[in-house]
Amino acid sequence: MADNYLEADPRILRAIAHPLRQALFYELYARGSATATMLGTALDKPVNSVSFHLRQLAKYGLIEVDTAAAGDGRERWWKPAAEDGLRVCHSEVANTEEGEAAYAIFRRTNVAHWASLMEQVFSPRQDEGEVWTSNDVPMLLTDEEAREYAEELFALMEKWMRRGQKARAGDPDRRTYLSLAMLLPHQPRADLPD
Repeated sequence: MADNYLEADPRILRAIAHPLRQALFYELYARGSATATMLGTALDKPVNSVSFHLRQLAKYGLIEVDTAAAGDGRERWWKPAAEDGLRVCHSEVANTEEGEAAYAIFRRTNVAHWASLMEQVFSPRQDEGEVWTSNDVPMLLTDEEAREYAEELFALMEKWMRRGQKARAGDPDRRTYLSLAMLLPHQPRADLPD
């Protein structure tokens, strides 16, 4: 995996725990850079609210002004501060009471977010043109093989993210998709029936 992730500290975790900020963060990574107007349109949110939350993300170093995309300078363009996102490791932030509390908020927000995404994946579709997929595949791996698999999977995700960022301008057929991936040791539920 890439090593230029933003390190998570308690302030960053609290900043990104807000659902709209998280959505803005995702949209910026999908697009590479965007204006508040573009993001407001994509998320169907008022530009003034989007601008406020973008400034909050910038305050904590999650995003920054994209001067290269500014053009005539009439509108501020934003881009992710780190190419590869935010890396959150519980042991890195939970060594203080403030860090543990911030991580708990971050964890709750993300668990709820992922649960809502899974609900969407398993719900009936409105638009037959959209692509929705989920699968789970049990694999018998060593810990080293699991790390290798995770690195390959994230490299593939980054490849497709970069491809979308390069092609985003002027293509009305493009929409933001969110790719979820989990790899964890399988632990059968304790309440499995006999």
